[in-house]
Amino acid sequence: MTQGFLRASIMLGVAVTIVIPRPSLAQRTAPTRRGAPGASVPMTDVSITLGSTTTTGRVDAKCGVDEKATPTNGRAYFVLMYPWFGQQVAPDKPQWRFNLEIRRGPTSEASNQFTFSFLDGTREATIQTIAGTETIGSGTVHVTRQDKGGRFEVEGRTKQGIAVRATIICSAFQRGETGGG
Repeated sequence: MTQGFLRASIMLGVAVTIVIPRPSLAQRTAPTRRGAPGASVPMTDVSITLGSTTTTGRVDAKCGVDEKATPTNGRAYFVLMYPWFGQQVAPDKPQWRFNLEIRRGPTSEASNQFTFSFLDGTREATIQTIAGTETIGSGTVHVTRQDKGGRFEVEGRTKQGIAVRATIICSAFQRGETGGG
């Protein structure tokens, strides 16, 4: 009987330990994941014109600043993308995509070395002005810091000569490394 009582007591103790959470665990909450239902994320206003056709929208884009970027290490300083890496875009949200990566300048945050791309399923545009890579089209980019985010204006032409104009307004930059999204 003593052996049975001891075994039952141990089993009860193990069950209580597993089933009833400790106060420290009960007070923890999972962090809200970007893109999760109910998550509050900064929105980005986008206007992209290819030729005479303009696409606009307000989207959950990735807007980041990579503090590890220098004018010489090849990393992009500003990285903007929609959809962001791994994002599952809902059917009722814009299905087009853009990417803007700007290298850090030697005397300012931004240089005119950048890559811009846009794709909406029927139209696409690419401008790349990164030194040491194939130049694709031509253009300039202007960056204006605004509160916690920034305004990005791209103007140029694709390799095929199509006029490109883009204005991307990020309400806030997200923290963390920007490479890969």
